[in-house]
Amino acid sequence: MRLLHTPSFELCVFTDDQIPPYAILSHTWADEEITYDDLSRRHSAREKQGWDKIEKGCALAKSLDLEFIWIDTCCIDKSSSAELSEAINSMFRWYENARLCIAFLSDWDATTDTLDSKVFRSSRWFTRGWTLQELIAPPEVIFYDRHWEKQFTRDSLKDLIHDITGIPKSILEAATDGDRQCRQQLDEISVAQRMSWAAKRSTTRTEDVAYCLLGIFDINMPLLYGEGATKAFRRLQDEIIKSTDDESIYAWSYPREGLEKRMFWGLLANSPAAFDNYNDLIPRRSRYLTRSSNRTVTVSNRGLLLDLFVTPFPKDMSRTIFLAFLDCDMRREESSSSLSPVIILQRTAWDNSSDMVRIRRDILGFSMMNNVVLPDELAALLSTGSGTASTLQQPELRQIFIPHNYTATRPPGGLTFHPEIHHPLNNISLNVVSRSPTWQYFIGMKGGSVVRSYEINFDQNPIPAVHELKEPRVLGTIEIEIEKGDKKKKCRSTCLVVGLEALPDNPFGTPACYFVPWCGFEEQGKVARAEFERVLDKTLRRGVFVLDQDVVVATFGLEILYSRLVFTLRLETRDMKDMKGFTWSK
Repeated sequence: MRLLHTPSFELCVFTDDQIPPYAILSHTWADEEITYDDLSRRHSAREKQGWDKIEKGCALAKSLDLEFIWIDTCCIDKSSSAELSEAINSMFRWYENARLCIAFLSDWDATTDTLDSKVFRSSRWFTRGWTLQELIAPPEVIFYDRHWEKQFTRDSLKDLIHDITGIPKSILEAATDGDRQCRQQLDEISVAQRMSWAAKRSTTRTEDVAYCLLGIFDINMPLLYGEGATKAFRRLQDEIIKSTDDESIYAWSYPREGLEKRMFWGLLANSPAAFDNYNDLIPRRSRYLTRSSNRTVTVSNRGLLLDLFVTPFPKDMSRTIFLAFLDCDMRREESSSSLSPVIILQRTAWDNSSDMVRIRRDILGFSMMNNVVLPDELAALLSTGSGTASTLQQPELRQIFIPHNYTATRPPGGLTFHPEIHHPLNNISLNVVSRSPTWQYFIGMKGGSVVRSYEINFDQNPIPAVHELKEPRVLGTIEIEIEKGDKKKKCRSTCLVVGLEALPDNPFGTPACYFVPWCGFEEQGKVARAEFERVLDKTLRRGVFVLDQDVVVATFGLEILYSRLVFTLRLETRDMKDMKGFTWSK
C-alpha cells in the first residue's frame, strides 16, 4: 500500500503488517488531478489545479496528528492494470482500516448554502459511485466544505445523510467502543437494499458502476475494462449469488418504457438503477426459514439454475405463465408486517418445464399468503369477475433454469412413429395400411432387434417458425389396423392425423416460445377426402380411440434420432374406467 507522507509529499510503500496510522481522502475528481506520475515531477505538479487538494489534504491530516494520508489520484499507479485491480479490490478495506476519512465536498459552500439546501443535497459527492463505500467503510468520516472548513461528522448528521442516501442510520453510526463491525452489519442487510443505495449513483468509466460495489458486497474479482457496464454488473451479481442465498437480488424492476423492444429477460438486472422502484418498501432478508433456504445456485456463463417457489398464473390458457415467489421480505420502515416479492416467468420449452425466462420486467408484484398485489392494469387478470381475486395454487419448489439472454428455442428436427401399441398384456398388434407422402419408412437395428419406424423430416417437410404458426397445421396421416387378442378378432381401422399448433395467447401478450404437436383419430373416408375440419378444431378433435374395454391414447415425447431430437408419437392403452373426465392434451 502506498501512502503520502504529509510533511514531505513523498510516496512511501508499506507491507500489510507495517502500515502506520493514516487518514484517507474522499472526494470527487476534477480537472488536472495529481497522478502518481505527477508526484515524480514535483515542480510541474505544483502548477496543476489539483495540487491544492493534495496540499490541503496533507495539511488536514497533519492537524489531526496523522503523518500519512491515502489519496486515490496519486497513491495508485494506474498505468499498471495489475496494481489498479489490486487497489480496487482492496479499497474498501483501506477505507475501513483508516483512522478517519476526510470527505471534501468541492461544490458546497457552507457560508452560503445550508445543510437543508438543494445545493448540499445534490452535491456530486452524494451522486458518485465510488463515494458510497467511502461513506460507509471508515470508522469516522469528517465533512469539509469547498473552503476546507470542517462542518460535521457522519455520526452527527446521520439523520440527514440517511434521508439523502437511504443508508440505514445503524450503518452510519460510529460505535462507542471503536469497533464498528462494518462488514458484519453490511452482511445483515439484503442484497437488494444495498444495491438501492447505488441506484442513483454514476461513474465516469461505465464498468465502475459494478467495480465500485465490490467492497459493499465483500467480493473480489478481476477488472475487465472494455467489457461494458452490463457484463461487469452481471459478473458482480454472479459472484454475489455464489456467496449468499439471499433472493432479494432478483427483486428488481425497470420502468415500462422500451418494454416492447425486448420481451424476455434473465434473472439478473443490468445496473443498480433497477433496484430503485420499491415505493418506500425496503427489501430485507427473510426472517424465517423456508425450503429454499441455504440451497445452492448453479451459476454458468449461460444463466442460473436454481430452486424457486412457483405457481401457475390463474386463467392462463397457454399454461406457460408462472408467478415466482422470492425468499425475502418487503417492509416499510419501522413496520413489522411484510410482503413477499413476486416476479413473472414464462416457460420456453415444450419438452422441459424447467426452462423459463422472466417477462414484464416492469412488474415486481407483492404477495401476502395467497393474495398477489399487481398494478391496476394487471390486477384485473386475477379477478374472477365478481370483485374477488382468483385463488392461487399453493406454490411448489421447483428447479428452474433461466438464461441470461434468451434466444429462440429450436424445435425438434422431425416426428417419428413406431408402429406399436403399448399394452400391459402385449396382446394388441398394429399394422400400417397406408400413409401420406410426408412419412418416410425406415428399418433399423437397436440392441440386436429390428426396429420399424415412420418419420416426418422437418428438413424435407419445412415447418413454420413459432411466431408464424397461427392455425393448426396437418403434417401427415397414417391409416392403421388394430388387432386385439389371440383369436384375431375383426380388425379395427382408424387414421392418425398429426400436426403442429400454436399455444393460446397468454394474459401478458408475450409471444409463445414453442408450438405443440397434436394427434387426432379420424375416419379413413374423411382423410381420403382431405376433410380435416374436425381434427383441426381442438374442441372437436378426438384424442382417443375406443377398443372394447380399452381406450387407445396418443401421447408425445422426445427421442434421439441420428444425434438430433425429434418428436415421437406413442400409442398406449388405458382402461375405460380410468378415462372418466379425461381430456387429451399434448
